[in-house]
Amino acid sequence: MNQTFEIPRARLEDLSRLHQFIDDFVEQARLDDTIVFALRLAIEEVCVNLIQHGYKGKPGLIRLTLDANAFQVTALIGDHAPPFPPEKAPRPVLDQNWVSRPIGGLGWHFIREMMDEIKYRSDPKQGNVLTLVKRLRSEK
Repeated sequence: MNQTFEIPRARLEDLSRLHQFIDDFVEQARLDDTIVFALRLAIEEVCVNLIQHGYKGKPGLIRLTLDANAFQVTALIGDHAPPFPPEKAPRPVLDQNWVSRPIGGLGWHFIREMMDEIKYRSDPKQGNVLTLVKRLRSEK
């Protein structure tokens, strides 16, 4: 099962449309609630970061392709923002007092924790593609 959804000039207000696409896909794919939660959170974090930091709040392309099979669900998120490899995202200090900890900076931490694989490629002509993989069960 493979479906693509594109928002040519995505803004934060458009994320509800992206959520609906994800919800429709996971319902058809009959994915478990824990997988759905991880997938939705990871995709939302990527897209919010993309809009706020990559496109600096200006509308920009987001293309989401979801693919599911018996073993895994894969999300491909394409954009034309300046390249930003995920390994550049700083790892948060998690032992700080939560009351005094600065707000933000946990998105990539959650993505890394919830996804089984993260791949990134960037091409000056074709843009960036982030691949997130969540395994459904082990392959035999």
